[in-house]
Amino acid sequence: MFDSQEAYQSGRISDRDNTTCLGKRPPCFSEREALTKTAPCHMAAIARYYREDGIVGASAESIDCLLSLSCIGLIKTPARVEEGILNQHFTSGPEAARRLNTSIEMAGNKGKRYDGVIIGPLDLMPTDPHVIAMYVTPAQALRLVIGFAYREGEAITGTITGQGSLCASIAKVIDRNEVVVDIPCAGDRAYGFVQEHELVVTYPAGKTQELIAGLEATESIARHPFKLFLNWPVVIWPEFEPRKGDLG
Repeated sequence: MFDSQEAYQSGRISDRDNTTCLGKRPPCFSEREALTKTAPCHMAAIARYYREDGIVGASAESIDCLLSLSCIGLIKTPARVEEGILNQHFTSGPEAARRLNTSIEMAGNKGKRYDGVIIGPLDLMPTDPHVIAMYVTPAQALRLVIGFAYREGEAITGTITGQGSLCASIAKVIDRNEVVVDIPCAGDRAYGFVQEHELVVTYPAGKTQELIAGLEATESIARHPFKLFLNWPVVIWPEFEPRKGDLG
């Protein structure tokens, strides 16, 4: 997250309308781009799939998703969002929509926190990140859970709503300094090209060394890909078992 004027003036990002960018690796995505009319899941897809051209930023005014703005704290959460209006298509009525909304973490409930966001491949980021998000397979998520649990033995807990998963998980990192494992939402899949087999793991950047230490310490017992255990006798249908006469 960043103060928008400071980011533009420092030259970390430049301004360009991403709606003009078409093709596999369009030349309009340079090393650092400021997008307009975007969403964090869309920005994450650019970071993942364009890679070297994937460092992108957007001001609050350029994010076109009200739920994202509220979750990340780019605006103060509007009353209509708190009332659950964004959830009414997914619930049986207004009361169910309000109830669901109370389970979606929103940094904006405490007021506006940031002016914008920069998203990019971790090793190419031009500044130290606040939050790290990874799209992983369930087996990879398990490996990360084991790594995070090593030092303190803390379990990863959370609430899954199916709404604003990437941004709500970022909010949990901002507000609670927690590690989050979540199921990507419909927006992640429509605008972020998240695959059906992927989960999202989000954690505070300050916990990276803790994670690395945990992964190294548990490598011998929980190496990924996980080793199959096949030291057991095969049990097969009796009709398929060879008889004494079959063996000569």
